[in-house]
Amino acid sequence: MGQNYSSIEVCAGAGGQALGLEMAGFDHELLIELESWGTNTLRHNRPEWNVLQADLNEWEPTPEYFGVDLFAGGVPCPPFSVAGKQLGKDDERDLFTRAIELIEQIKPRGVMLENVRGLMEPKFEEYRQEILTRLDKAGYVGEWQLIKAADYGVPQLRPRAILVALKPEDWDNFAWPEKHPEKAPTVGETVGDLMAANGWEGAEAWAKGANKIAPTLVGGSKKHGGPDLGPTRARRAWLEMNVIGTTIADEAPEAGFTGQPRMTPKMLARIQGFPDSWEITGRKTNACRQIGNAFPPPVAEAVGKQIRNAFELTDAQQ
Repeated sequence: MGQNYSSIEVCAGAGGQALGLEMAGFDHELLIELESWGTNTLRHNRPEWNVLQADLNEWEPTPEYFGVDLFAGGVPCPPFSVAGKQLGKDDERDLFTRAIELIEQIKPRGVMLENVRGLMEPKFEEYRQEILTRLDKAGYVGEWQLIKAADYGVPQLRPRAILVALKPEDWDNFAWPEKHPEKAPTVGETVGDLMAANGWEGAEAWAKGANKIAPTLVGGSKKHGGPDLGPTRARRAWLEMNVIGTTIADEAPEAGFTGQPRMTPKMLARIQGFPDSWEITGRKTNACRQIGNAFPPPVAEAVGKQIRNAFELTDAQQ
């Protein structure tokens, strides 16, 4: 891998996108997150990262961040999610406008923003175009793409709206990542060893039966109740894999366990694409919220590598 490129990430959460971009070869100059649970996880795993706990609406960039190579982030999704009533830009939680303002100030070489699939619905077409028009005026060529995490080795469907915007010369060298040729692993293949970790004799048989990818994990918000595996439809899908989805377990089943097991935060983190070495800090409810709201690192890495590749090709041509 050649030179590393610099990045700033806003709304960094538990670090899924940050970790993926790190694997793609980006050096984080700054990561901003409003919630202490996110900053705690980021600092715990990467003490060397410059992590700032701040409200994006109040943070003003200083000159040392101007001209960074990549401005990235996962701005809050409630304005576009079904659970959030899909109010779009009329929702006070919509930070896309603020993100664009910061991009206009910082003038990064490229932009990568992600959100829920709801943003790609026809009702938000005008809003998506509005963002592209502002980026165009700022000197970028951009495009929205709906990307499914399962296409990049993550064992859950998890479709996400991804926006990539680059300077024209870099855009000419950019291509969206190709899907992995092999299917994503099943839930059983992904967490079977974790399910057996405490000696449960039925773990192997359970893993064989859990032969599908997971429904999209849900993080919810502060208003959401305790940790679970999502709405009724998602829980039904989990039940087909013999997993109880109404609550989350602290530990894997022990020897002698009978019945249907529950997922643990560690299992969910792996299903979200986090390596086991990345520790989600906080109690169970808090940890599950971080995991469910995260951007799968393998997807961030795949898109990040394509952006990096575009930068390298442009630089080689100059």
